[in-house]
Amino acid sequence: MSSAAIETKRKRTAFGLTIPTGLFVGTFCVLPLLVLFSYSFFQVDFVAIIREPTLDNYNRILHSGTYMGLIVKALVYGIGIAFLCCVIAFPLALFIAKRVTVYKSALLTLLLIPLYTGDLIRIFAWRVVLGAEGVLNSLLQWMGIIHEPLWFLLFSPFATVVVLTYNYLPFMVFPLWASIEALDDSYIEAAMDLGSRNLGVFFKVILPLSGPGLVAGFLMVFVLVVGDYLTPQLIGGSSGVTVTSAIHDMFGAAFDWPTGSALAWVLLACMTAFVAIALYTFYRSPWGRGIRGGRR
Repeated sequence: MSSAAIETKRKRTAFGLTIPTGLFVGTFCVLPLLVLFSYSFFQVDFVAIIREPTLDNYNRILHSGTYMGLIVKALVYGIGIAFLCCVIAFPLALFIAKRVTVYKSALLTLLLIPLYTGDLIRIFAWRVVLGAEGVLNSLLQWMGIIHEPLWFLLFSPFATVVVLTYNYLPFMVFPLWASIEALDDSYIEAAMDLGSRNLGVFFKVILPLSGPGLVAGFLMVFVLVVGDYLTPQLIGGSSGVTVTSAIHDMFGAAFDWPTGSALAWVLLACMTAFVAIALYTFYRSPWGRGIRGGRR
């Protein structure tokens, strides 16, 4: 069999293996989104859905300060918490990748243990820690540092940021760890031989070469934070109203599926635009040189 025939057979086999995955994604991911998109053009008359296409839902959302404010709030939370996870995760990933040898698998497993429990268990555990009579306030009062509970520790934006950062930190650590683990130590040694100090090596060698993992983790955390529903509701208190909770109310109590669908699609469009801009910026930056194959 000639090499061309072997290559053709290999491509046909690869295509055949992608068919089940494509059918699964199309049926359970793409099709529901298309149904949601179609509903976004309808209207509600009391409890009946009027199936006459219109752009009124999108027009009302885009001109609503409340809805757009919730979307901006979600995007700001996503960007801010993703950046905070970057700052926390980078030293940890670097330490595990380049300093730990014997217990590396154990440390990586420890990072995953919180994900073995459900979201509700983690959230209520944090409520026990941060509550007015919780572990942290009780400890601070016992040590004499404070004389009354710190009320901002729970049901506040501070609590929301803390819990979201805790929940999604592993999704930042693992892509970073994979990128740094694959980094050839000879690059670091060459930079040090040429006179670079620790910070110079970090900013000129480690940080640029671990850029793909950093961007992957950042975008992963961003998407998860923007779409989080439970944590702001159960931890944020009066500040816990988010665009996802508004979408939930539209489909639930209000029975306004068209507006909920339109709001979901506006949020999805904003997230997609941010991810596309971030990926394009990374691709055109010096950090994306490896993905471009060394081309300028």
